[in-house]
Amino acid sequence: MGRTTTSALVRATIQATALAATVLSAAALSGCKTPSGSPGDPQGWNSAARAAWYNGDQGSRLMPLKWMQALEQPGSAGGRFLDPAYLAGFRILSPWPGQTLPIGFAVDRMDDHALVRTRLHWGGSSAGDDRVDWVGLNCAACHTGQMTYGGKTLTIDGAPSLFDFQGFIEAADAALVQTWESANGADMARWNRFATAVLAGGDDTPENRAQLKAALKRLIDWESATEALNHTDSRYGYGRVDAVGHIYNRTLLFGGAAQPFPNPADAPVSYPHLWNITKQTQLQWDGIASSAKIAVGATPTDFGAMGRNVGEVLGVFGEAVIKPPAHPGDLTGFVSTARVDSLNAMEVLVAKLQPPAWPTAFGAPGDGVTDAAGKAVTRKAALEAGAAVFGDRCAACHTPHEHYETMRTFAQMGPEQTDEWMACNAWAYRGLSGALAGVPASYLNGAPLGQAEPVRQLLTTTVKGSLVGKKGEFVKAAAANIFGVTPLPTVVKPQFARPGVTAKDIRLQFCQQNASDPLLAYKGRPLEGIWATAPYLHNGSVPTLYDLLLPVDERPVTFAMGTRAFDPKKVGYDTDPAAPGNSFTFDTRIAGNSNKGHVYGVDRLTPTERAELLEYLKGL
Repeated sequence: MGRTTTSALVRATIQATALAATVLSAAALSGCKTPSGSPGDPQGWNSAARAAWYNGDQGSRLMPLKWMQALEQPGSAGGRFLDPAYLAGFRILSPWPGQTLPIGFAVDRMDDHALVRTRLHWGGSSAGDDRVDWVGLNCAACHTGQMTYGGKTLTIDGAPSLFDFQGFIEAADAALVQTWESANGADMARWNRFATAVLAGGDDTPENRAQLKAALKRLIDWESATEALNHTDSRYGYGRVDAVGHIYNRTLLFGGAAQPFPNPADAPVSYPHLWNITKQTQLQWDGIASSAKIAVGATPTDFGAMGRNVGEVLGVFGEAVIKPPAHPGDLTGFVSTARVDSLNAMEVLVAKLQPPAWPTAFGAPGDGVTDAAGKAVTRKAALEAGAAVFGDRCAACHTPHEHYETMRTFAQMGPEQTDEWMACNAWAYRGLSGALAGVPASYLNGAPLGQAEPVRQLLTTTVKGSLVGKKGEFVKAAAANIFGVTPLPTVVKPQFARPGVTAKDIRLQFCQQNASDPLLAYKGRPLEGIWATAPYLHNGSVPTLYDLLLPVDERPVTFAMGTRAFDPKKVGYDTDPAAPGNSFTFDTRIAGNSNKGHVYGVDRLTPTERAELLEYLKGL
């Protein structure tokens, strides 16, 4: 892809979009060319594409790589944190052949001289090195599925993983804290092992140990501040995270202001599947992030997706350094760790990703259906009948129309509305702007941000400022409409002090009063490969497709999770508490976990019709 050089285009795009950048490279992902698939490649990716996806760098920086390699499991005496058997407890997938880090872990190496939080040095070889290796997460950690059946393992790229994000972060934080406590306690064995490993090669001196200890404390303090904002008593379990909540709270931390009103990350959702995501106009479960494509050369680039991806990096251990523009038209932007080249290359890969076909080992779709009299229905008849039921009950939301997907506001869904908390929190959370106060809403133009704003607006400005800061990697038109931001009426603060009424109560009432707002909406998308995306609904509250087709009061109130064992009859993971790995109980009675809504007449289906629809869905 060539560079756009005309000054007229530069002037026009700055005026039109208030952003500056040059053309994205679609060729690099962790130093590799973006590989294309061949007809024989599963889901359209070859092994080179898969390896790049599994460990490609996005700019996520959880901790220095040497630290993670030396870190011990919390409560252990010598067991490495990176031990694949230990990480399997969080359903983290073992390294891809030829790689040393687990799937979804990536090394980040960048010049850190302008960074703040992740500029950590500890003497010795790290003292004068502005490119200390860090390790973080990438897309594959949450978007690589794996299931077992008949003694075989099937890995599905772009499918939701079972990654226990919450448990993993808690364990990593505990391991860091225990290492710090060992350095200050009577038993310094853990600290000594850690310091010896990190400072190997002649760097292990008292002075360097003191610097290492200080750097460790800085990281722990940052993680503690993050946890204080994210804290919730809710347990996410396997395969879910409150991504928007985590991203919002990191945005507030980058702004630097103390936050008197907590925005807990208490509305976890399932990791969405990624095939065909590039066809969609809305990029999250709700209406908060919109696609915005612009043609540069022969290939349209989706800057809405880039905004979503930059936000994801900043929320999952990335960093942004907020410095307001010095004057109108200042194109400096915010320094950030987001790797725009790699993020674009990953988006190119995702555009090539194909839905997974129903495995032949599971049996052919349409088999095993019987009518009311117990007589077998032929495969052809079952699939035709299932297609008819789908057309009658499902197609209005789950087939392409004007857009690839459909959006339904809370008001439009009415009694079919599913759990409201993800969309409500994303729409209603507010925070103090901190360093963002006074920055134009779109960084280069728009009304200056006030002292307190909806966090979605603060995120929008942070992302756009970060994209301006990547202008050497971007077209001068990026992100004119990354997030659909509409003004949010001010919440009257005294409401939070009313006896017996919590901030959560007020937030829900506020969302209900604004149920027609287009951001208070959930997405319905076409269902290719839906069989590989259990559990179901946006918050993962229904374990199998079979259960989703039942009346609401017949759906499981609680169910066991954690196993990779797949149930091809019900289409989802085995919910038997005795199944290997089922160590978490999902409770739909907890706020954020509701399995209500999304009925659309399936409660009136006969058992035969329900079975026929299920068989049809297997083959999509």
